[in-house]
Parts: sequence; C-alpha cells; structure tokens
Amino acid sequence: MKQNLKNGMAAQGYDVVSFFNDNPKKGNDSYTSTYHDAKYLFASLANKEKFDAAPAQYTPQYGGFCAIAMSEGAEANPNPKSWEVRDGKLYFFTRMLFGIIDAKRQWVKKPEELRALADMAWGKMNAS
Repeated sequence: MKQNLKNGMAAQGYDVVSFFNDNPKKGNDSYTSTYHDAKYLFASLANKEKFDAAPAQYTPQYGGFCAIAMSEGAEANPNPKSWEVRDGKLYFFTRMLFGIIDAKRQWVKKPEELRALADMAWGKMNAS
C-alpha cells in the first residue's frame, strides 16, 4: 500500500487516535506502533493501545495523502491541521497560502461525490 511517509513516519508525527477525540495532538517517541511499514506516534499509552487493537480504524484514508488531491488522481502532502473525521474515517487536506486556501472547504461541499472519485483513484494507484 502506498503511503505518505516522512522518514517512515505516518501522519507527520500526529497521534491519529487524537483526531477521533476531536483534539489532534502531536505524538511522542515514548508511544509508537508500526502498521503497514509506517511508524505511528501517540500522545498517550491509552491512544497507542486503542490503535493497536484496531489500526485500520484509525489510519488516515488514501495513505495519508490529501483527499481532494486524491479525488483528482494526484498525491499531495496534506497539512494535518486541516482534517475531518467523516463516517468513522480520517481524511487530511492541503492548506496553501498561509492557510487561507484550505482544500477541506471543497470537500465539505460534496463529500460523497469527491470520496467516490478519491476511492476510485486510490484503488487504481494500489492495484499493482
């Protein structure tokens, strides 16, 4: 599976479980897990344990790439400060020009349509 990793790290070092608590936090090296060859950091032992029990539930969609870019068949590095949990899934988005332009604004206007396009593009990227 293709993933957006920096030095093997997923979600730019953010604790992916914390997004589901509506309180995103950076993880720390004291609490780590590896899933699909990616290292995940957590802000607490409790979040690490939640992730370890069901990692697929917490991993970002589209390998951690921007959901809007993926809907256009492209990979883009997102800003973890622009995110959404929808239907139990974590999505990241890009932010440009000092956060003034946020791809999440496009997503929330027609999420089902864009998710279908992103799912199709993601499937093609990972088909080989």
